[in-house]
Amino acid sequence: MADVSLVTVTFGDIASATRVGTGLEAAQRTGGDPPMEVVVVAVGPGGEAAAKQLVDLTAGTSLTPETVVLAEGCGFSQAANAGVARTTADLIVVAQPDVSFHQRFLRRLRIEASQTWDFLAPAVREGEDGQIATGATRRGRTHRLVSVQTPFRGDAEVVSAGNAACVVVRRHVLERRVAEVEGLFDPTYVTGDDLDLFWWAEKHGLVIRFVPTLIVGRSVGAEVLPTSPERRQSMANYRVTVWKHGGRGDVTGWLLGEAAFIGEEVGAGGLSGLQRYVGSWRDTVRTARTIRGRRGRLRG
Repeated sequence: MADVSLVTVTFGDIASATRVGTGLEAAQRTGGDPPMEVVVVAVGPGGEAAAKQLVDLTAGTSLTPETVVLAEGCGFSQAANAGVARTTADLIVVAQPDVSFHQRFLRRLRIEASQTWDFLAPAVREGEDGQIATGATRRGRTHRLVSVQTPFRGDAEVVSAGNAACVVVRRHVLERRVAEVEGLFDPTYVTGDDLDLFWWAEKHGLVIRFVPTLIVGRSVGAEVLPTSPERRQSMANYRVTVWKHGGRGDVTGWLLGEAAFIGEEVGAGGLSGLQRYVGSWRDTVRTARTIRGRRGRLRG
């Protein structure tokens, strides 16, 4: 039986699928036996084509990826949760579509398996040159996750939060999360919300270990652009997450966060940005009602 399960999602980007498939092949070849379990979640026809490319790149190796096909329009949270539900190993890696793996990723992960942790936070090298190293984050004054500038010296350390580009979680923590939220990511959120996941981990006193030598690459920056269609939902997710996890002492930070959103929206789009901010409140109400309807409550 595999000791590591890896879940990746394809939405139709063939170039990203090629990078992922090539990285998985190299990681397995370098990481040794037993072969890791790979689940590829394909969203829509484009996702199926990209998934086929990824699977073809692992042909001739010990990897035998399983493909899970979902209907077009499914978001990353639902896709990731569907993939996680098919895993069987004790260590589960969940990666966003544009994440590729360093050839020593699997070897390093197996070394870290003997350490004490609940979540592992890999180093995420962003951009085409791979020179920007992130991975360790924390909740800032406004409760949004901000990068922690950790020296890249090879020393693992405990941090407040990781980067949702690539999440590594132990089976017993995943089972606890699923029991409370019905997935690794709250399925009400269309996009995988790392603030919600790591705030939940913080409240439960779970250990998040940042490992700078456990490396993944990412060709696209993690931040949603102010003019992106996902921006409204991103603001709504933030708001609902603060309501779910925050207390009285967090109100000031939340108000500062709202002020920051208004400034960003007006700066990016003027009146249309302000309209997008107002519209995000409708998304907030809809998201909060869905969570209450599904779980009977909003707060844990």
